[in-house]
Amino acid sequence: MRASGILLPIFSLPSRYGAGDLDSEAYNFIDRLHEAGQRYWQVLPIGPVNKEYCPYQSGSGFAGEPLLISLERLRDKGLLSDQDLAPFDSAVITWEERMERRRELLKKAFRVFRGKLSEDEEAELHFLAFCRMEGDWLDDYALYSALAAYYDDGDWSLWEEGLRDRRTGELAKWSVMLSDEIQFYRWTQYEFFEEWDRLKRYAHAKGVELIGDIPYYTAFESADCWAHPELFQIGVGNEQGFEAGAPPDSFTSEGQCWGNPVYDWSAHKAQNYDWWIRRIRQQLRFFDVVRLDHMRGFESYFAIPYETEDPRDGHWEKGPGMELFSAVKEALGECRFIAEDLGYLTDEVKDMMAQAGYPGMKVLQFAFDTSEENVYLPMNYDTDNSVIYTGTHDNDTTMGWYEKAEEWKKRFVSWYLREKAGLSDGAAQPDEIMDPATAVKGLVELALSSRCELSIIPMQDYLLLGSEARINVPGVAEGNWRWQMEEGAFHEKLAAAIREATAIYNR
Repeated sequence: MRASGILLPIFSLPSRYGAGDLDSEAYNFIDRLHEAGQRYWQVLPIGPVNKEYCPYQSGSGFAGEPLLISLERLRDKGLLSDQDLAPFDSAVITWEERMERRRELLKKAFRVFRGKLSEDEEAELHFLAFCRMEGDWLDDYALYSALAAYYDDGDWSLWEEGLRDRRTGELAKWSVMLSDEIQFYRWTQYEFFEEWDRLKRYAHAKGVELIGDIPYYTAFESADCWAHPELFQIGVGNEQGFEAGAPPDSFTSEGQCWGNPVYDWSAHKAQNYDWWIRRIRQQLRFFDVVRLDHMRGFESYFAIPYETEDPRDGHWEKGPGMELFSAVKEALGECRFIAEDLGYLTDEVKDMMAQAGYPGMKVLQFAFDTSEENVYLPMNYDTDNSVIYTGTHDNDTTMGWYEKAEEWKKRFVSWYLREKAGLSDGAAQPDEIMDPATAVKGLVELALSSRCELSIIPMQDYLLLGSEARINVPGVAEGNWRWQMEEGAFHEKLAAAIREATAIYNR
């Protein structure tokens, strides 16, 4: 069934508290999606972020990011007061200061929550039941997070040897020493899961389903890597044996080091891929559809020796391929996946994609780099089992991309939209270059009109925003993951226009 949706990370919602969260703005956005006739809201990963707030360098493959917890909802539950939220009204508080203030208020809310448990037996039983039910990952996550806070460093390879190697006596000793902090991190997950489940139910009631990402790799500084080093290629002394990256190519002559430890797939196979199955099951609890990041890595991945961190020393290794997906299907049944199959794909990757049958991705910003034979041009699609995007979180906004494009590429876009897609530009001459706003609107319409079953448009493209609204610049470590939509930007008039276009193209 043809459908459409909008891509907007949770942290990009408007908020006076720093990054966007699960407060009223999330519900307002769902209302607007419903008014706009959209059936999907795609977000990025919602796991714990690193110090640069990158959701693809997560501290857990199972937990939710505590900073997404709604302060307003904590206030409504009596865990915070209006006075606690008042300092955020000051215009002189920076984004970073707001985020630090959020952390402090989460700890205050936990102290109030803990004090109330002794008076509310039902609430205590509910909290303890959650901790037991999620204990297979929650205990490790809470202890790891408490230790990382104590050491002010999540690099567990630098912790004292007994903790680094997870010796039973040391773990027991520190579990007692840091018991309050451990309970705090358990509570953040209890609160996050409750808020997320509430949001998901609201979305479903409005006819909106949620799409989320599962990063291919996890961070070295993560509870998973610390608790299960046997599942990663970590060398002697618990230092990374190999890290993930990309070889030198036409885009980066020296290659790329990503910093993530690569998997020991033989160890995963010996456990019948239990960690991956549990991880995917968790993401399917959060989302209706899961986007599988870096799909080609499941067929083969690039491993770089940690001792050199030189991509030129790296080599390709075989991944689990269909064996993993068969194990997932056997354990979880049919799962709704989107495969991130962008970039150069070998015949082996194409075969794996065909066997899996998951819809791949088509990105229009990639469609005008070469000639009319470009596989990302809609007229060349050989299947409707795809999801079409104008751009992704790693791309510039379509406005920013078009404004920076060479003249020949702008002419290519303008010609294609007029001559091949039949999208008129008023009284413009056939060889004239479209102005940026007209081109962006045309590309959005092109995505909606394509044969792909699902069309996803980044919110910035509906808002006609330029590079100032870009979410991420790959390869740049700082300054990403900060963009937020202005309050009221997704207004009724825009929702009505989106709904009209959606109806025209039967989505």
